[in-house]
Amino acid sequence: MMTLRGKCPRSNRTGIAAVVLLGLTATACAGTDTASDPGTAKLSNQEIPSFTMALPAQPPGFNRATSAQPFVTGMVMSLVTEPLERVSADGRFTPALAEKVTQPDPTTLVYTLRKGVRFSDGQPLTADDVAWSITHTATPPAQTSASVRSFKSASVSGPLEVTVKLSFAAPSARESVAEATLIQEKKFATAHKSDLGTAKAIPVGTGPYQVDSATGAGITLNRRNSYWGTKPKVKQLNLKVVTDDNSAQLAMRSGEVNLRQLSNLKTAAQWRDIPGTSVVSSPSNSVNFLAMDVTKAPFDDIHVRRAISHATDIPGLMKAAWGGEATALKGLMPVGSLAGVADGEKPAQTYLDSLPDHSLDLDEAKKELAESAHPQGFTTTVEYVAEVPATKVLALSLQETLKPLGIDLKVKSVTLNAWSAKFFQHQLTGLILGFGFTAGTADPASPLASMVGKENIGPQKANLANFTNSQVEKALPVLTTAGSDASRWTATRTVLSQIAQQVPYVPLASENLLVAIGKGYASSTGDVSNQDLQNGNWALNLRATQQ
Repeated sequence: MMTLRGKCPRSNRTGIAAVVLLGLTATACAGTDTASDPGTAKLSNQEIPSFTMALPAQPPGFNRATSAQPFVTGMVMSLVTEPLERVSADGRFTPALAEKVTQPDPTTLVYTLRKGVRFSDGQPLTADDVAWSITHTATPPAQTSASVRSFKSASVSGPLEVTVKLSFAAPSARESVAEATLIQEKKFATAHKSDLGTAKAIPVGTGPYQVDSATGAGITLNRRNSYWGTKPKVKQLNLKVVTDDNSAQLAMRSGEVNLRQLSNLKTAAQWRDIPGTSVVSSPSNSVNFLAMDVTKAPFDDIHVRRAISHATDIPGLMKAAWGGEATALKGLMPVGSLAGVADGEKPAQTYLDSLPDHSLDLDEAKKELAESAHPQGFTTTVEYVAEVPATKVLALSLQETLKPLGIDLKVKSVTLNAWSAKFFQHQLTGLILGFGFTAGTADPASPLASMVGKENIGPQKANLANFTNSQVEKALPVLTTAGSDASRWTATRTVLSQIAQQVPYVPLASENLLVAIGKGYASSTGDVSNQDLQNGNWALNLRATQQ
Protein backbone atom coordinates (compact mmCIF):
# COMPACT_ATOMS: atom_id res chain seq x y z
CA MET A 1 0.00 0.00 0.00
CA MET A 2 1.17 3.54 -0.79
CA THR A 3 1.79 6.05 1.97
CA LEU A 4 0.98 9.69 1.24
CA ARG A 5 3.74 12.15 2.00
CA GLY A 6 2.63 15.30 3.79
CA LYS A 7 -0.66 17.09 3.57
CA CYS A 8 -2.32 19.27 0.99
CA PRO A 9 -3.78 22.62 2.03
CA ARG A 10 -7.55 22.58 2.20
CA SER A 11 -9.02 23.93 -0.99
CA ASN A 12 -11.25 26.98 -0.98
CA ARG A 13 -12.80 25.72 -4.14
CA THR A 14 -16.58 25.59 -4.23
CA GLY A 15 -17.28 22.73 -6.56
CA ILE A 16 -16.59 21.01 -9.83
CA ALA A 17 -18.53 19.55 -12.74
CA ALA A 18 -21.59 17.67 -11.55
CA VAL A 19 -20.88 14.40 -13.25
CA VAL A 20 -17.72 13.16 -14.89
CA LEU A 21 -18.15 9.58 -15.95
CA LEU A 22 -15.12 7.41 -15.38
CA GLY A 23 -13.43 10.41 -13.81
CA LEU A 24 -11.82 9.72 -10.46
CA THR A 25 -11.03 13.15 -9.09
CA ALA A 26 -7.72 13.47 -7.25
CA THR A 27 -8.14 15.94 -4.42
CA ALA A 28 -5.08 15.33 -2.28
CA CYS A 29 -1.33 15.30 -2.70
CA ALA A 30 -0.27 12.46 -4.94
CA GLY A 31 2.45 9.97 -4.12
CA THR A 32 4.12 6.85 -5.40
CA ASP A 33 5.83 3.88 -3.84
CA THR A 34 8.27 2.87 -6.56
CA ALA A 35 11.98 3.46 -6.98
CA SER A 36 11.25 5.57 -10.06
CA ASP A 37 9.30 8.16 -8.11
CA PRO A 38 8.29 10.89 -10.64
CA GLY A 39 8.40 13.40 -7.81
CA THR A 40 12.16 12.85 -7.33
CA ALA A 41 13.28 11.80 -10.83
CA LYS A 42 15.64 14.19 -12.59
CA LEU A 43 13.77 15.70 -15.50
CA SER A 44 15.18 16.45 -18.91
CA ASN A 45 14.21 19.35 -21.18
CA GLN A 46 14.77 17.30 -24.30
CA GLU A 47 11.96 16.82 -26.76
CA ILE A 48 10.05 13.55 -26.82
CA PRO A 49 9.54 12.38 -30.43
CA SER A 50 6.60 10.10 -29.63
CA PHE A 51 4.57 9.12 -26.55
CA THR A 52 1.68 6.65 -26.23
CA MET A 53 -1.18 6.74 -23.77
CA ALA A 54 -3.54 3.78 -23.40
CA LEU A 55 -7.16 4.94 -23.51
CA PRO A 56 -9.78 2.89 -21.63
CA ALA A 57 -12.26 3.21 -24.52
CA GLN A 58 -12.63 4.64 -27.99
CA PRO A 59 -14.05 8.17 -27.75
CA PRO A 60 -17.59 8.05 -29.20
CA GLY A 61 -17.04 11.49 -30.72
CA PHE A 62 -14.68 14.46 -30.89
CA ASN A 63 -17.08 17.13 -29.63
CA ARG A 64 -16.96 16.93 -25.84
CA ALA A 65 -20.26 18.74 -25.37
CA THR A 66 -22.25 16.11 -27.28
CA SER A 67 -20.10 13.05 -26.67
CA ALA A 68 -21.78 10.11 -24.95
CA GLN A 69 -18.57 9.77 -22.93
CA PRO A 70 -17.34 13.30 -22.14
CA PHE A 71 -14.47 12.12 -19.94
CA VAL A 72 -12.77 10.00 -22.60
CA THR A 73 -13.41 12.62 -25.28
CA GLY A 74 -12.06 15.32 -22.97
CA MET A 75 -8.78 13.46 -22.44
CA VAL A 76 -8.14 13.85 -26.17
CA MET A 77 -9.88 17.03 -27.22
CA SER A 78 -8.62 19.25 -24.38
CA LEU A 79 -5.34 19.19 -26.31
CA VAL A 80 -7.05 20.32 -29.52
CA THR A 81 -9.84 22.58 -28.25
CA GLU A 82 -8.66 24.36 -25.12
CA PRO A 83 -10.46 25.49 -21.94
CA LEU A 84 -10.69 29.10 -20.84
CA GLU A 85 -8.95 28.19 -17.58
CA ARG A 86 -7.39 25.07 -16.14
CA VAL A 87 -8.38 24.06 -12.61
CA SER A 88 -6.00 22.07 -10.43
CA ALA A 89 -6.96 19.35 -7.97
CA ASP A 90 -6.68 21.84 -5.10
CA GLY A 91 -8.92 24.38 -6.79
CA ARG A 92 -6.35 26.81 -8.21
CA PHE A 93 -7.03 28.48 -11.56
CA THR A 94 -4.42 28.81 -14.30
CA PRO A 95 -5.22 31.08 -17.26
CA ALA A 96 -5.55 29.40 -20.65
CA LEU A 97 -7.53 31.20 -23.37
CA ALA A 98 -8.88 33.65 -20.79
CA GLU A 99 -6.09 35.80 -19.39
CA LYS A 100 -8.42 37.28 -16.74
CA VAL A 101 -11.77 36.35 -15.15
CA THR A 102 -13.78 38.66 -12.93
CA GLN A 103 -17.09 38.29 -11.11
CA PRO A 104 -18.62 41.77 -10.69
CA ASP A 105 -21.70 40.32 -9.01
CA PRO A 106 -22.86 36.84 -7.87
CA THR A 107 -24.61 36.08 -11.19
CA THR A 108 -22.04 37.45 -13.67
CA LEU A 109 -18.70 36.15 -14.95
CA VAL A 110 -16.59 38.28 -17.31
CA TYR A 111 -13.85 36.65 -19.39
CA THR A 112 -11.04 38.72 -20.94
CA LEU A 113 -9.43 36.74 -23.74
CA ARG A 114 -5.81 36.55 -24.82
CA LYS A 115 -4.69 38.62 -27.79
CA GLY A 116 -3.14 37.05 -30.85
CA VAL A 117 -4.49 33.51 -30.44
CA ARG A 118 -5.29 31.68 -33.66
CA PHE A 119 -7.09 28.47 -34.49
CA SER A 120 -5.23 25.68 -36.24
CA ASP A 121 -6.68 26.82 -39.59
CA GLY A 122 -5.13 30.27 -39.11
CA GLN A 123 -8.32 32.13 -38.15
CA PRO A 124 -8.12 34.43 -35.10
CA LEU A 125 -9.88 33.51 -31.87
CA THR A 126 -12.80 35.90 -31.30
CA ALA A 127 -15.18 36.61 -28.45
CA ASP A 128 -17.95 35.28 -30.69
CA ASP A 129 -16.23 31.87 -30.84
CA VAL A 130 -16.03 31.78 -27.05
CA ALA A 131 -19.62 32.90 -26.43
CA TRP A 132 -20.86 30.28 -28.92
CA SER A 133 -18.71 27.52 -27.34
CA ILE A 134 -19.95 28.25 -23.81
CA THR A 135 -23.57 28.31 -24.98
CA HIS A 136 -23.04 25.09 -26.95
CA THR A 137 -21.61 23.42 -23.83
CA ALA A 138 -24.18 24.66 -21.30
CA THR A 139 -27.41 24.28 -23.26
CA PRO A 140 -29.41 21.03 -23.63
CA PRO A 141 -29.23 18.64 -25.38
CA ALA A 142 -25.46 18.93 -24.76
CA GLN A 143 -24.40 16.13 -22.42
CA THR A 144 -22.28 18.66 -20.53
CA SER A 145 -25.22 20.95 -19.79
CA ALA A 146 -25.88 19.17 -16.48
CA SER A 147 -22.45 20.37 -15.35
CA VAL A 148 -23.32 24.05 -15.84
CA ARG A 149 -26.73 24.08 -14.20
CA SER A 150 -26.75 27.81 -13.43
CA PHE A 151 -26.07 28.96 -17.00
CA LYS A 152 -28.39 31.61 -18.45
CA SER A 153 -26.53 33.24 -21.34
CA ALA A 154 -23.14 34.06 -22.87
CA SER A 155 -22.66 37.18 -24.96
CA VAL A 156 -19.94 39.28 -26.55
CA SER A 157 -19.36 42.34 -24.35
CA GLY A 158 -16.16 43.66 -25.93
CA PRO A 159 -13.64 42.95 -28.72
CA LEU A 160 -11.99 40.27 -26.58
CA GLU A 161 -14.55 39.99 -23.79
CA VAL A 162 -17.39 37.57 -23.05
CA THR A 163 -19.96 37.97 -20.29
CA VAL A 164 -21.73 34.94 -18.83
CA LYS A 165 -24.96 35.50 -16.94
CA LEU A 166 -26.16 32.96 -14.39
CA SER A 167 -29.75 32.11 -13.55
CA PHE A 168 -28.79 31.95 -9.87
CA ALA A 169 -25.71 32.62 -7.77
CA ALA A 170 -24.13 29.17 -8.02
CA PRO A 171 -20.98 28.85 -5.88
CA SER A 172 -19.39 26.47 -8.41
CA ALA A 173 -20.18 28.39 -11.62
CA ARG A 174 -16.63 29.45 -12.51
CA GLU A 175 -15.27 25.95 -11.95
CA SER A 176 -18.10 24.41 -13.94
CA VAL A 177 -17.50 26.64 -16.97
CA ALA A 178 -13.75 26.02 -16.79
CA GLU A 179 -14.06 22.26 -16.56
CA ALA A 180 -16.92 21.66 -18.97
CA THR A 181 -16.14 24.07 -21.83
CA LEU A 182 -13.64 23.51 -24.63
CA ILE A 183 -13.43 26.41 -27.08
CA GLN A 184 -13.88 25.67 -30.78
CA GLU A 185 -14.23 27.70 -33.95
CA LYS A 186 -17.84 28.78 -34.40
CA LYS A 187 -17.65 29.13 -38.20
CA PHE A 188 -16.53 25.52 -38.68
CA ALA A 189 -18.96 24.18 -36.07
CA THR A 190 -22.03 25.88 -37.52
CA ALA A 191 -21.07 24.77 -41.03
CA HIS A 192 -21.06 21.15 -39.78
CA LYS A 193 -24.20 21.05 -37.65
CA SER A 194 -25.14 17.54 -38.78
CA ASP A 195 -21.75 15.86 -38.39
CA LEU A 196 -19.77 17.99 -35.91
CA GLY A 197 -17.71 15.72 -33.68
CA THR A 198 -17.43 12.87 -36.15
CA ALA A 199 -14.12 11.88 -37.72
CA LYS A 200 -15.22 13.84 -40.79
CA ALA A 201 -15.81 17.06 -38.84
CA ILE A 202 -13.40 17.22 -35.89
CA PRO A 203 -13.80 20.59 -34.11
CA VAL A 204 -11.17 23.21 -34.93
CA GLY A 205 -9.32 24.46 -31.87
CA THR A 206 -6.48 26.64 -30.65
CA GLY A 207 -4.69 23.89 -28.73
CA PRO A 208 -1.11 22.65 -28.93
CA TYR A 209 -2.11 19.62 -31.00
CA GLN A 210 -4.11 18.73 -34.10
CA VAL A 211 -5.71 15.39 -34.91
CA ASP A 212 -3.61 13.71 -37.60
CA SER A 213 -5.56 10.45 -37.80
CA ALA A 214 -8.43 8.74 -36.02
CA THR A 215 -9.42 5.09 -36.35
CA GLY A 216 -11.10 2.48 -34.20
CA ALA A 217 -7.69 1.50 -32.85
CA GLY A 218 -6.73 4.96 -31.67
CA ILE A 219 -5.92 8.59 -32.40
CA THR A 220 -2.72 10.36 -33.40
CA LEU A 221 -2.11 13.99 -32.45
CA ASN A 222 0.70 16.09 -33.92
CA ARG A 223 2.11 19.14 -32.18
CA ARG A 224 1.31 22.50 -33.78
CA ASN A 225 4.33 24.63 -34.58
CA SER A 226 2.15 27.76 -34.57
CA TYR A 227 0.69 27.17 -31.11
CA TRP A 228 0.34 30.44 -29.16
CA GLY A 229 1.59 29.12 -25.83
CA THR A 230 4.53 27.13 -24.47
CA LYS A 231 4.97 24.09 -26.69
CA PRO A 232 4.70 20.70 -24.98
CA LYS A 233 7.74 18.43 -25.10
CA VAL A 234 5.97 15.59 -26.92
CA LYS A 235 5.93 16.03 -30.69
CA GLN A 236 3.53 13.19 -31.48
CA LEU A 237 0.91 11.80 -29.08
CA ASN A 238 -0.53 8.40 -29.78
CA LEU A 239 -3.74 7.56 -27.96
CA LYS A 240 -4.20 3.84 -28.30
CA VAL A 241 -7.41 2.07 -27.28
CA VAL A 242 -6.60 -0.70 -24.79
CA THR A 243 -9.77 -1.70 -22.96
CA ASP A 244 -8.32 -4.03 -20.30
CA ASP A 245 -5.46 -3.58 -17.88
CA ASN A 246 -3.81 -6.93 -18.62
CA SER A 247 -3.23 -6.02 -22.26
CA ALA A 248 -2.12 -2.55 -21.22
CA GLN A 249 0.41 -4.08 -18.80
CA LEU A 250 1.94 -6.17 -21.56
CA ALA A 251 2.13 -3.07 -23.74
CA MET A 252 3.81 -1.12 -20.92
CA ARG A 253 6.38 -3.88 -20.39
CA SER A 254 7.29 -3.84 -24.07
CA GLY A 255 7.43 -0.04 -24.23
CA GLU A 256 4.49 0.10 -26.61
CA VAL A 257 2.49 2.13 -24.04
CA ASN A 258 3.93 4.85 -21.79
CA LEU A 259 0.97 5.95 -19.64
CA ARG A 260 -2.22 4.34 -18.40
CA GLN A 261 -4.96 5.26 -15.94
CA LEU A 262 -5.64 1.99 -14.15
CA SER A 263 -9.19 0.74 -14.60
CA ASN A 264 -8.61 -2.33 -12.41
CA LEU A 265 -7.10 -1.12 -9.14
CA LYS A 266 -6.54 -4.68 -7.96
CA THR A 267 -3.73 -4.94 -10.51
CA ALA A 268 -1.76 -2.04 -8.98
CA ALA A 269 0.94 -4.34 -7.56
CA GLN A 270 1.47 -5.89 -10.98
CA TRP A 271 1.96 -2.46 -12.52
CA ARG A 272 4.42 -1.51 -9.81
CA ASP A 273 6.45 -4.62 -10.65
CA ILE A 274 7.05 -3.45 -14.23
CA PRO A 275 10.70 -2.30 -14.30
CA GLY A 276 11.01 1.47 -14.35
CA THR A 277 7.27 2.06 -14.05
CA SER A 278 5.95 4.45 -11.41
CA VAL A 279 2.38 4.33 -10.15
CA VAL A 280 0.97 7.63 -8.92
CA SER A 281 -1.83 7.12 -6.41
CA SER A 282 -4.18 9.83 -5.15
CA PRO A 283 -7.21 9.71 -2.87
CA SER A 284 -10.23 10.86 -4.83
CA ASN A 285 -13.60 12.47 -4.31
CA SER A 286 -15.26 9.84 -6.46
CA VAL A 287 -18.72 8.70 -5.41
CA ASN A 288 -19.78 5.11 -6.13
CA PHE A 289 -23.25 3.98 -5.15
CA LEU A 290 -26.34 1.89 -5.89
CA ALA A 291 -29.38 3.74 -7.22
CA MET A 292 -32.97 2.53 -7.18
CA ASP A 293 -35.83 4.20 -9.07
CA VAL A 294 -38.26 5.09 -6.28
CA THR A 295 -41.09 5.61 -8.78
CA LYS A 296 -41.18 2.04 -10.12
CA ALA A 297 -41.74 -1.39 -8.55
CA PRO A 298 -40.12 -3.04 -6.73
CA PHE A 299 -37.97 -0.06 -5.70
CA ASP A 300 -40.95 2.16 -4.95
CA ASP A 301 -41.19 0.16 -1.70
CA ILE A 302 -38.96 1.59 1.03
CA HIS A 303 -38.68 -1.81 2.70
CA VAL A 304 -37.18 -3.26 -0.49
CA ARG A 305 -34.65 -0.45 -0.62
CA ARG A 306 -33.73 -0.92 3.04
CA ALA A 307 -33.41 -4.67 2.52
CA ILE A 308 -30.93 -4.17 -0.31
CA SER A 309 -28.92 -1.67 1.74
CA HIS A 310 -28.63 -4.16 4.62
CA ALA A 311 -27.62 -6.93 2.20
CA THR A 312 -24.74 -4.89 0.76
CA ASP A 313 -21.35 -5.90 2.15
CA ILE A 314 -19.43 -2.65 1.63
CA PRO A 315 -16.10 -3.72 3.26
CA GLY A 316 -16.19 -6.92 1.22
CA LEU A 317 -17.01 -5.01 -1.96
CA MET A 318 -14.15 -2.57 -1.36
CA LYS A 319 -11.66 -5.41 -1.12
CA ALA A 320 -13.10 -7.41 -4.01
CA ALA A 321 -13.67 -4.52 -6.42
CA TRP A 322 -10.81 -2.14 -5.64
CA GLY A 323 -8.25 -4.25 -3.80
CA GLY A 324 -8.47 -1.97 -0.78
CA GLU A 325 -7.62 1.14 -2.84
CA ALA A 326 -10.83 2.82 -1.65
CA THR A 327 -12.50 4.48 1.33
CA ALA A 328 -16.03 3.58 2.47
CA LEU A 329 -18.65 6.31 2.20
CA LYS A 330 -20.67 6.81 5.35
CA GLY A 331 -23.05 9.16 3.57
CA LEU A 332 -23.47 9.80 -0.14
CA MET A 333 -20.72 12.46 -0.07
CA PRO A 334 -17.06 12.22 1.01
CA VAL A 335 -16.35 14.07 4.23
CA GLY A 336 -13.93 16.45 2.51
CA SER A 337 -16.62 17.80 0.21
CA LEU A 338 -18.70 18.81 3.24
CA ALA A 339 -15.89 20.55 5.11
CA GLY A 340 -16.29 23.94 3.44
CA VAL A 341 -19.81 24.51 4.76
CA ALA A 342 -19.53 22.40 7.93
CA ASP A 343 -16.64 24.45 9.35
CA GLY A 344 -14.18 21.60 9.00
CA GLU A 345 -13.96 17.86 8.55
CA LYS A 346 -14.50 17.02 12.23
CA PRO A 347 -18.08 18.36 12.46
CA ALA A 348 -18.79 16.93 9.01
CA GLN A 349 -17.65 13.47 10.13
CA THR A 350 -19.64 13.76 13.37
CA TYR A 351 -22.75 14.41 11.33
CA LEU A 352 -22.07 11.53 8.91
CA ASP A 353 -21.59 9.17 11.86
CA SER A 354 -25.04 10.16 13.13
CA LEU A 355 -26.84 8.98 9.98
CA PRO A 356 -28.94 5.77 10.10
CA ASP A 357 -26.82 2.63 10.00
CA HIS A 358 -27.29 0.58 6.82
CA SER A 359 -24.35 -1.76 7.30
CA LEU A 360 -24.45 -5.46 6.38
CA ASP A 361 -27.10 -7.29 8.40
CA LEU A 362 -28.85 -10.14 6.58
CA ASP A 363 -31.31 -10.72 9.41
CA GLU A 364 -32.39 -7.08 9.23
CA ALA A 365 -32.50 -7.32 5.42
CA LYS A 366 -34.84 -10.32 5.60
CA LYS A 367 -37.00 -8.53 8.14
CA GLU A 368 -37.34 -5.48 5.91
CA LEU A 369 -38.18 -7.58 2.84
CA ALA A 370 -40.81 -9.48 4.83
CA GLU A 371 -42.55 -6.15 5.50
CA SER A 372 -42.51 -5.21 1.83
CA ALA A 373 -44.92 -5.93 -1.00
CA HIS A 374 -42.41 -8.52 -2.23
CA PRO A 375 -41.79 -10.78 0.79
CA GLN A 376 -40.80 -13.75 -1.39
CA GLY A 377 -38.34 -11.71 -3.40
CA PHE A 378 -38.36 -10.62 -7.03
CA THR A 379 -36.27 -10.53 -10.20
CA THR A 380 -34.40 -7.47 -11.41
CA THR A 381 -31.30 -6.62 -13.43
CA VAL A 382 -27.97 -4.90 -12.89
CA GLU A 383 -25.61 -3.77 -15.65
CA TYR A 384 -21.86 -3.60 -15.30
CA VAL A 385 -19.48 -1.79 -17.63
CA ALA A 386 -17.06 -4.07 -19.44
CA GLU A 387 -14.25 -1.51 -19.46
CA VAL A 388 -14.53 -0.88 -15.70
CA PRO A 389 -13.65 -4.18 -13.97
CA ALA A 390 -14.78 -3.02 -10.54
CA THR A 391 -18.38 -2.76 -11.75
CA LYS A 392 -18.38 -6.43 -12.77
CA VAL A 393 -17.10 -7.47 -9.36
CA LEU A 394 -19.73 -5.28 -7.68
CA ALA A 395 -22.51 -6.75 -9.80
CA LEU A 396 -21.52 -10.38 -9.23
CA SER A 397 -21.00 -9.80 -5.50
CA LEU A 398 -24.44 -8.21 -5.19
CA GLN A 399 -25.95 -11.11 -7.10
CA GLU A 400 -24.63 -13.52 -4.47
CA THR A 401 -25.50 -11.47 -1.38
CA LEU A 402 -29.09 -10.91 -2.56
CA LYS A 403 -29.78 -14.60 -3.24
CA PRO A 404 -30.61 -15.46 0.42
CA LEU A 405 -33.38 -12.85 0.26
CA GLY A 406 -34.99 -14.48 -2.77
CA ILE A 407 -33.88 -11.64 -5.02
CA ASP A 408 -32.78 -12.93 -8.42
CA LEU A 409 -30.36 -10.35 -9.77
CA LYS A 410 -29.69 -10.82 -13.49
CA VAL A 411 -26.22 -9.53 -14.39
CA LYS A 412 -25.64 -8.01 -17.82
CA SER A 413 -22.53 -6.58 -19.48
CA VAL A 414 -22.63 -3.33 -21.47
CA THR A 415 -19.95 -1.14 -23.02
CA LEU A 416 -18.92 2.12 -21.43
CA ASN A 417 -20.33 4.08 -24.35
CA ALA A 418 -23.65 2.22 -24.18
CA TRP A 419 -23.95 2.77 -20.42
CA SER A 420 -23.10 6.45 -20.83
CA ALA A 421 -25.67 6.88 -23.59
CA LYS A 422 -28.36 5.38 -21.33
CA PHE A 423 -27.23 7.60 -18.47
CA PHE A 424 -27.55 10.80 -20.50
CA GLN A 425 -30.89 9.64 -21.92
CA HIS A 426 -32.12 8.83 -18.40
CA GLN A 427 -32.82 5.24 -19.42
CA LEU A 428 -30.88 3.19 -16.85
CA THR A 429 -33.16 0.66 -15.16
CA GLY A 430 -33.08 -2.07 -12.53
CA LEU A 431 -30.51 -1.87 -9.75
CA ILE A 432 -28.16 0.83 -11.03
CA LEU A 433 -24.44 0.87 -10.34
CA GLY A 434 -23.40 4.52 -10.21
CA PHE A 435 -19.68 5.04 -10.68
CA GLY A 436 -17.22 7.78 -11.56
CA PHE A 437 -19.28 10.62 -10.12
CA THR A 438 -17.04 13.23 -8.54
CA ALA A 439 -17.65 15.55 -5.61
CA GLY A 440 -16.54 19.13 -5.09
CA THR A 441 -13.35 19.51 -3.09
CA ALA A 442 -14.86 21.47 -0.21
CA ASP A 443 -18.44 22.16 -1.23
CA PRO A 444 -21.39 19.71 -1.26
CA ALA A 445 -23.40 21.14 -4.15
CA SER A 446 -21.62 18.98 -6.72
CA PRO A 447 -22.86 16.36 -7.35
CA LEU A 448 -25.31 16.12 -4.42
CA ALA A 449 -27.63 18.85 -5.67
CA SER A 450 -27.79 17.15 -9.08
CA MET A 451 -28.72 13.71 -7.74
CA VAL A 452 -32.04 14.64 -6.11
CA GLY A 453 -34.95 16.92 -6.85
CA LYS A 454 -37.65 17.19 -9.48
CA GLU A 455 -35.61 19.52 -11.70
CA ASN A 456 -32.89 16.87 -12.06
CA ILE A 457 -35.12 14.12 -13.45
CA GLY A 458 -34.81 13.57 -17.20
CA PRO A 459 -32.26 13.49 -20.05
CA GLN A 460 -28.87 15.07 -19.28
CA LYS A 461 -29.83 15.01 -15.60
CA ALA A 462 -28.25 13.00 -12.77
CA ASN A 463 -31.16 12.04 -10.48
CA LEU A 464 -30.90 8.34 -11.30
CA ALA A 465 -33.27 7.39 -8.46
CA ASN A 466 -35.95 9.92 -9.50
CA PHE A 467 -36.00 10.87 -5.84
CA THR A 468 -37.50 13.96 -4.28
CA ASN A 469 -39.84 15.04 -1.49
CA SER A 470 -40.95 18.30 0.08
CA GLN A 471 -37.93 18.52 2.39
CA VAL A 472 -35.53 18.05 -0.52
CA GLU A 473 -37.30 20.59 -2.71
CA LYS A 474 -37.16 23.17 0.09
CA ALA A 475 -33.45 22.55 0.76
CA LEU A 476 -32.18 22.45 -2.84
CA PRO A 477 -32.35 26.19 -3.62
CA VAL A 478 -30.37 26.94 -0.47
CA LEU A 479 -27.80 24.23 -1.21
CA THR A 480 -27.17 25.38 -4.79
CA THR A 481 -27.07 29.13 -4.19
CA ALA A 482 -24.16 31.11 -2.76
CA GLY A 483 -25.01 32.13 0.81
CA SER A 484 -23.97 31.65 4.41
CA ASP A 485 -22.16 28.42 5.27
CA ALA A 486 -24.56 27.81 8.16
CA SER A 487 -27.67 27.86 5.98
CA ARG A 488 -26.06 25.76 3.27
CA TRP A 489 -24.84 23.23 5.84
CA THR A 490 -28.37 22.94 7.19
CA ALA A 491 -29.66 22.34 3.64
CA THR A 492 -26.91 19.79 3.01
CA ARG A 493 -27.81 17.86 6.15
CA THR A 494 -31.46 17.89 5.15
CA VAL A 495 -30.74 16.32 1.76
CA LEU A 496 -28.27 13.76 3.11
CA SER A 497 -30.60 12.81 5.96
CA GLN A 498 -33.50 12.27 3.55
CA ILE A 499 -31.30 10.05 1.39
CA ALA A 500 -30.20 8.05 4.43
CA GLN A 501 -33.79 7.65 5.65
CA GLN A 502 -35.50 6.98 2.31
CA VAL A 503 -32.61 5.01 0.75
CA PRO A 504 -32.92 5.96 -2.94
CA TYR A 505 -29.14 5.54 -3.00
CA VAL A 506 -26.82 3.18 -1.14
CA PRO A 507 -23.37 4.81 -0.74
CA LEU A 508 -20.51 2.41 -1.44
CA ALA A 509 -16.99 3.83 -1.58
CA SER A 510 -14.61 6.42 -2.99
CA GLU A 511 -11.75 4.72 -4.84
CA ASN A 512 -8.29 6.08 -5.51
CA LEU A 513 -6.99 7.37 -8.83
CA LEU A 514 -3.98 5.35 -10.00
CA VAL A 515 -1.91 6.30 -13.06
CA ALA A 516 1.05 4.26 -14.32
CA ILE A 517 3.88 6.13 -16.07
CA GLY A 518 6.41 4.10 -18.03
CA LYS A 519 10.17 3.96 -17.79
CA GLY A 520 11.97 7.11 -18.87
CA TYR A 521 9.08 9.51 -18.31
CA ALA A 522 7.49 11.54 -15.52
CA SER A 523 5.13 14.41 -14.90
CA SER A 524 6.85 17.70 -14.13
CA THR A 525 4.45 18.15 -11.19
CA GLY A 526 5.11 14.69 -9.74
CA ASP A 527 1.48 13.63 -10.05
CA VAL A 528 -1.44 13.20 -12.45
CA SER A 529 -4.87 14.24 -11.19
CA ASN A 530 -8.27 13.74 -12.75
CA GLN A 531 -8.30 17.44 -13.59
CA ASP A 532 -5.02 16.93 -15.46
CA LEU A 533 -6.60 14.14 -17.49
CA GLN A 534 -9.53 16.37 -18.38
CA ASN A 535 -7.84 19.69 -19.13
CA GLY A 536 -4.77 18.49 -21.03
CA ASN A 537 -2.16 19.01 -18.31
CA TRP A 538 -1.40 15.29 -18.32
CA ALA A 539 0.31 15.81 -21.70
CA LEU A 540 1.58 19.36 -21.17
CA ASN A 541 3.45 18.25 -18.03
CA LEU A 542 5.16 15.21 -19.59
CA ARG A 543 8.95 15.14 -19.42
CA ALA A 544 11.67 12.66 -20.24
CA THR A 545 13.80 11.66 -17.26
CA GLN A 546 17.58 11.67 -17.20
CA GLN A 547 18.90 8.14 -17.41
